[in-house]
Amino acid sequence: MRESDKTKRDDRVYIVVAADAATTAALCEGYGVADSCIADPERRTHRAARLRPASILTFFSRDLVRRALENRRAGFRQNWAKARWDDLGRVPGAMRIDKNGRVAWIYRGEHAGDLPPVEELLAR
Repeated sequence: MRESDKTKRDDRVYIVVAADAATTAALCEGYGVADSCIADPERRTHRAARLRPASILTFFSRDLVRRALENRRAGFRQNWAKARWDDLGRVPGAMRIDKNGRVAWIYRGEHAGDLPPVEELLAR
């Protein structure tokens, strides 16, 4: 592999989606990131990152309500009828994996809307 190809591969951003391949493709195509999405219907990455379910109290946090309102104003809607029961309290996470496959940085959310801004994630 040429050095430029290796560098390019190491700098890629991947989005792991807790859904089957068809749902993942539909979601990611809508945002123009389909080539960067990986389906994980068994939620293996979530368990491997030791992301714990959110406390029921976080559903009433001001921060979650604020994030939900921001998302609604931006046109995003949650379809609760299609949500899996075990996904309702699932918290998000983000990781930076180094070129040796080791976790160099991890962020574990406190509630369903808790992720740093994308600019901060990409700066990691």
